[in-house]
Amino acid sequence: MKKLILLISMVATSAIAYAQTATNFTCNDCSGVSHDLFTELDAGKIIVLDWVMPCGACAGPSLTAYNVVGSFQSSHPGSVFLYMADDFANTVCSSLNGWANSIGVPQNAYSLRFSNPAIDMLDYGSIGMPKIVVVGGGVNHTVFYNSNNTVNASALQAAINLALTSTGINEQNNPLSILNIYPNPADKSAEIKFVLNQPATVTIELFNLQGKRLQDIFSGPMIAGENKVEVNTAKLAAATYLVKLTGDGKTRFINLLVSH
Repeated sequence: MKKLILLISMVATSAIAYAQTATNFTCNDCSGVSHDLFTELDAGKIIVLDWVMPCGACAGPSLTAYNVVGSFQSSHPGSVFLYMADDFANTVCSSLNGWANSIGVPQNAYSLRFSNPAIDMLDYGSIGMPKIVVVGGGVNHTVFYNSNNTVNASALQAAINLALTSTGINEQNNPLSILNIYPNPADKSAEIKFVLNQPATVTIELFNLQGKRLQDIFSGPMIAGENKVEVNTAKLAAATYLVKLTGDGKTRFINLLVSH
């Protein structure tokens, strides 16, 4: 059955992005420690979820994800974590741990193992071997990266940086008090509406969930009060995107779903 699932997943399109926000789970890791995803995200953690079979095709991308997460440990200690999860929770923890060690992904303070059906990859679209998802953004529980079958190290690193920036927002001093998009889902265009507490130079950028910047939507001064900017979505593929709005060094994110 696992071989059949692997065959199906290998021909599936990479980076399907159906989930706009993270889905909560509460379960123990393989060391018996309880985790509640939303509680951890609310506390400022960035979680890289890595679903594996485990299998040979999972080894390289999982090692890349581990190395990228490890690269943040000095600059952002206690903030970025890799949660490796068995795909359908039918591999015992000892086997999962043995496989991970064999590919160079040890269990440590920032690299944890899970074999529990509460962590469901289908909450984030289609099956991938591996499937790698980055969630963060504090109480917004935003999905910043969603990739099937492979991982791009630069895009993953960029997504984690976006998540760290979003999580680190000081809301009280943020000139961007309100941020909305309508319609959402959008077909040919959408209107980004936001309120500035004070005049600010604003930049608006569009990213995919692999952390790649696709469009510079706007850059320039804006007045205090309500502002509106239109984004053309007609040529965008049907997927979930991330709009990044920055004003006076403060940043906010909002997801944009395009559906044709």
